[in-house]
Amino acid sequence: RGFADSLNLSVATALVVHHLFLLDPTLIGAMPEEERRALRKKWYAALCRQRLLSSGKKRERSRLLGKVRDGERYERIIASGGTLDTRQAQKLQGKKDAKAQLDKLDEELDAMAEKAVSLLVDNPPEPLSDMRRADEHRITHVGKGTKKKNADAWAGMPATAKNQSPFGTSSSFFRRLCQVHKVEE
Repeated sequence: RGFADSLNLSVATALVVHHLFLLDPTLIGAMPEEERRALRKKWYAALCRQRLLSSGKKRERSRLLGKVRDGERYERIIASGGTLDTRQAQKLQGKKDAKAQLDKLDEELDAMAEKAVSLLVDNPPEPLSDMRRADEHRITHVGKGTKKKNADAWAGMPATAKNQSPFGTSSSFFRRLCQVHKVEE
């Protein structure tokens, strides 16, 4: 249900925007360059930020976030006149430290993301003309037995090959950009 709802919303939004551009073609490209740059800086950094953390750091961030949320819940209990047991009181005490660690991690992540995308902000890649995945990135999601059973019929199909992008994953692409900036400093 959630997928269908969001798909319908995005399709409806795209249709409305498309018709607005048909009604007034002067709207296309009317954004000042400085506003575009600020928007690219914000969104590129947000996209990059998601991919910079290793799985261990993601777990650590999630753990810290859980501690902060628990602390906030216990603060609401106290504010509404409730009382906490010993374990809850101890968790509330750890909230401040967890919040500080989480803020520090987020600040470091924001700085890394901003550095990683700085070149892309000033020199954005060309817009994609075709949003479908390139053939070398299409992969079948079927079991080994099914692949084996259909190996002859699927021979040579890009979706069954094990091609690798020259950039690897987007995570490795952005992590390499961070490494380049460390070397330059």
